[in-house]
Amino acid sequence: MRADPQLTDDEFLLLNELIAAEIGITFPDHKRELLASRLRPRLQALRLRRYFDYYLQARYDLAGERERLAELVTNHESYFFRETEQIEALFEHALPGLRATAATPGMLRLLSAGCASGEEAYTLGLCARRRFAGVAGSTLTIDAFDVDASRVAMAQQAVYGPGALRATPAELRQRYFTPRGADRWELKPLYRAGSRFYRGNIVALETFAPAVPYDVVFCRNVLIYFSEAALHRAADHFAEVLRPGGLLLLGACESIIGLSHRFETVRLGPSIAYRRIGR
Repeated sequence: MRADPQLTDDEFLLLNELIAAEIGITFPDHKRELLASRLRPRLQALRLRRYFDYYLQARYDLAGERERLAELVTNHESYFFRETEQIEALFEHALPGLRATAATPGMLRLLSAGCASGEEAYTLGLCARRRFAGVAGSTLTIDAFDVDASRVAMAQQAVYGPGALRATPAELRQRYFTPRGADRWELKPLYRAGSRFYRGNIVALETFAPAVPYDVVFCRNVLIYFSEAALHRAADHFAEVLRPGGLLLLGACESIIGLSHRFETVRLGPSIAYRRIGR
């Protein structure tokens, strides 16, 4: 029986450079084995002897391998009603100002960047419905994208297992979801209206799809995996698609302070957001 291939120093460097350039994600040295373990089954499926052979396969995008690489190296952790304090703070403290200065009167446009299988984007819509009085009179649209096409397909299907619903109270599960077999629930069509999912890449501006600038961009618990160069690119891209006065919301452990002169920090109740400045 052939031994599993070992990830050499040079292979680790080459793969890390490729992944950071294409997706933004970087694997520090202490996560070297994590990268190797995620790629190893793919090497075996392709009957490749070395990680360098796989690097060439992905580098030259043979048979569309870069899309598969994105599936293998991205973190898929997401669930409904995650860190809702920040979402509630947005609707409570920022909504009146956003509505008054919206790029399109009567419309609020939100983006969930790095949406995984859609839980965050759908949660935004559900929280907006629960604050109907504050949103009434405006059309709320939610765009969401992820670099992993398989996760985008899951978001479009809107069928979830228990992990995705672990923070969803039983009463809300019954209200918003329809059972679909053992341990599977489908978000009801009514609560999917206004949300659009597509494949996009945070570090590739041309994959964003704003017909008009966004009022709010959410990108939470994604940038913590990015290289420093990719962080700068992400901040620039968010500034490009946000209207002046629009807000960027990141995860609790993420920050773009010092990365971009196009944002200023603002407080939304207990939360911090980044406001797009300039004209």
